[in-house]
Amino acid sequence: MNDVIGYVLIALAILNLSGLLLLFRRLGHASSPAATSEPVVAAAPEPLATDEATIPTEALAGMLRRLDHRLGDIEDQVRHTPAVSMASDAGATNDRALALAQRLARQGATPQDIAETCGISLTEAELLHRLHSPR
Repeated sequence: MNDVIGYVLIALAILNLSGLLLLFRRLGHASSPAATSEPVVAAAPEPLATDEATIPTEALAGMLRRLDHRLGDIEDQVRHTPAVSMASDAGATNDRALALAQRLARQGATPQDIAETCGISLTEAELLHRLHSPR
């Protein structure tokens, strides 16, 4: 499950990077004098040209910040997914449930109580009751 999420994250990152690359290319072509249909005026004030370059840079910076936040949120979701779904953790949880069931059977609990408390089947609880209950 975690491998799939990792692949999805990689695919999203590649798509976002390719989108940014295309955006950079478009901005590069749009700001070049050959791409514009208006003639270049030599007496154009310099601050106007720098303001035009600043706006796309700020927009790109905002997009990168949003992308960074989204990736951070996805990483947090991956970190907080329950680890019980993994086989090793499920085995450890099952072992703890069976140890608790054995202890309850030794203390004289009924098979129904053991099954409800430990989350095991009634048949397993009856078997543990027969094996471990005091007679």
